Amino acid sequence: MKTIAQTLAVAAAIATVAGLSLAPTAAQAGRGKQLYLETYQFKKPMHGYSGHSGNYYCDYQRLPNRRCDASGQNCKIVSWTLQQICQ
Repeated sequence: MKTIAQTLAVAAAIATVAGLSLAPTAAQAGRGKQLYLETYQFKKPMHGYSGHSGNYYCDYQRLPNRRCDASGQNCKIVSWTLQQICQ
């Protein structure tokens, strides 16, 4: 059985991929820029870079990875995903 957090994470991933696949990238629009997405796994929440890097603007999200019991009631954070996005 999926937890609410797992369901929301899957929905967010699908929305992100759908949005990226429907909208033309800057490279396709002739501007030559690409979207960069890096994902890292850590035991504790970490900070990424937020700001300009060359012609790109970078920002990050910290996403908790939860593990729940069989009932889906008692959940705890077991690790963190840091998602760095530059566009």
